[in-house]
Amino acid sequence: MRWFAYNGDADGICSMVQWGLAHGVEGKRITGVKRDIELLKRVFADKEDEIIVMDISLARNHSMATELIERGIKMTWFDHHLAGDEIADLESYVDTSPNVCTALIVENYLGIESDWAQVALHGDGLSDYSPKPEFKELGELLNYNGYGADLSDLHFHPDELMLHCLESKTPTEFMKTSIFTKLQQGFATDMSHAESITESEGIYLLPNEPWARRVVGVMAHRINATGPGPHIIAIDKGVTLQVSVRGRNGIGELCAMFGGGGRATAGGIDALPKEDMPALMNEVNARRFA
Repeated sequence: MRWFAYNGDADGICSMVQWGLAHGVEGKRITGVKRDIELLKRVFADKEDEIIVMDISLARNHSMATELIERGIKMTWFDHHLAGDEIADLESYVDTSPNVCTALIVENYLGIESDWAQVALHGDGLSDYSPKPEFKELGELLNYNGYGADLSDLHFHPDELMLHCLESKTPTEFMKTSIFTKLQQGFATDMSHAESITESEGIYLLPNEPWARRVVGVMAHRINATGPGPHIIAIDKGVTLQVSVRGRNGIGELCAMFGGGGRATAGGIDALPKEDMPALMNEVNARRFA
């Protein structure tokens, strides 16, 4: 059997759609909200199975991936986040360049040019690198749907959304569907709540409410477009903060200093103790004014 483990955001979905159009997506598919990264915990593969992983950090799944490889299970990994140490016998296609998303890596691997890779660039806040601005809204909306504390926050389960995209075959056709319209409407409502959020002491602080959990990613990308950063957007979860960080480079490494992770231009920290925020801001300000 073939297993798929993929991120529930725009990049993960668009990567899967490309693969599905070329090879199908039959098998066991594992996904979740965007911050559900350690997906290999839910893969129970036998030796004769195959695992394909898309758009989740190898560094965050390193021990589980190593165990599966040592059991002789074939695994292919596509990603652009921090990878950690090399794993022998793992077939990996990882590129952490700041202008690359996983869907572009998959596109190159398949050798089939696809507009879904352009959608993914927009979803990952990399619109400057896409020659097709007509797909920016779709990229944002697919990414928006992946954000939430759990699946109940989302408008659509990511696997359901991926299958709708796959059925449409092209981004243009998907944008004619009622699914796309529902995402538009939900996004417009949620963003109307976000209009009152302003920066205070270098941080955009959001309440721990469903609308805020859904829009935090798109907000972060849009704020990042206003300047080099790093930019901090956080959700107040009581004694901790759920932190999103955006910038021009080195963001994944910055988040890793505080127990998080990410890629060159985007990262996050799931549960930063509030008393650690001054230390994070010291690091952020050192980069802002370097």
